[in-house]
Amino acid sequence: MTKKGFVINEPFGAKPKKLEWNQIKSIRFSNNDKILILKIDENEIALNHNQIGWFEFIQNIPKSFKQFDFKKVDLIIGSLKPCEVCGIVAVRNNVCKVCDSEPWNRNSGKNKMEYLKEKQLEHFEYELKNKSEINKIAEAQHGFKADKNWKLHI
Repeated sequence: MTKKGFVINEPFGAKPKKLEWNQIKSIRFSNNDKILILKIDENEIALNHNQIGWFEFIQNIPKSFKQFDFKKVDLIIGSLKPCEVCGIVAVRNNVCKVCDSEPWNRNSGKNKMEYLKEKQLEHFEYELKNKSEINKIAEAQHGFKADKNWKLHI
């Protein structure tokens, strides 16, 4: 994202699409708030909430889009819960948007500490294999805040 616009990465290695904010006629959420619809001339581009950067994107839409529902952005971001696995405030609809983990619950068949250790081992598998250091303090990423109370259990 830049002040003038943004880039949308297309799937399967297609050339990224560069757009400037002044090319966008309107921006709106779908009925279920999981898709952002950008109108460009007579065409529409749908950005799914599962795409990396979607949450950062909705928080950086210029205020010049007077018809856009900025209150809905605040509601969506405000509804996110902290993930005890990765430490990012990114749990929506019972799944973390960063690490894809589900929060621990009593029905998981494991005690909470066992569950968190297992999930953290999965999430930090690359760092562990490569003997890279794992941050013991979560850092904000992809438009999500870090949980300052997060603990690494591995």
